[in-house]
Amino acid sequence: MSKVVKFLNSPYFGIGSFIFFQQLSKFLHLDNHVQSLRFLYLFAQFVILTLHFYLIYVIKNKNDQTILKYVEPAAQSWDGTETPDQLVNTTVMEYDINEVKKSMKQSFVGIALIAFIHLKFGYIQPLLVQSILGFKTFLMTKEARLHIWGAKATGDLRRPFRIEAPFGLVSEKKQPKTDKGSIKKAEKALKAE
Repeated sequence: MSKVVKFLNSPYFGIGSFIFFQQLSKFLHLDNHVQSLRFLYLFAQFVILTLHFYLIYVIKNKNDQTILKYVEPAAQSWDGTETPDQLVNTTVMEYDINEVKKSMKQSFVGIALIAFIHLKFGYIQPLLVQSILGFKTFLMTKEARLHIWGAKATGDLRRPFRIEAPFGLVSEKKQPKTDKGSIKKAEKALKAE
């Protein structure tokens, strides 16, 4: 399974699928099928959102009440000031549900972006591409890999999940901290307030 996941998450697969769908859209003359593609896109997004709700259902049924303690790093506001590190004390079930909800929010942002690109500029290809790649994106999320595919919570699937960004541009300071020293420091700061 890990070889398949690595392949599907690789940049080569993303670029290759983009080029494939670009050529497919030219071959199929998508201008003649705009209404069908709109329906396909809306149906695909409905199914993907339904899968998110199913994933939440699966997580709630597992009811993993294991305590998860970590320190969320300081967030920087728009004016450059930083908030202090925040101690998070939750359960695995609550953490996973919150991660799925974040993924759902990203899906809604993607839907709004594709709708804007399609309606404002008349691009048709994103409707086809996102109808298919949306499933890949959902099925390769860490929560889906853990709860649907049955992967073990080790390595990159260990909670709390590391923050990922394109080209690895997230510094180590912005990652959640799970070491005992950071947790004790955050607890002392919380008691001092």
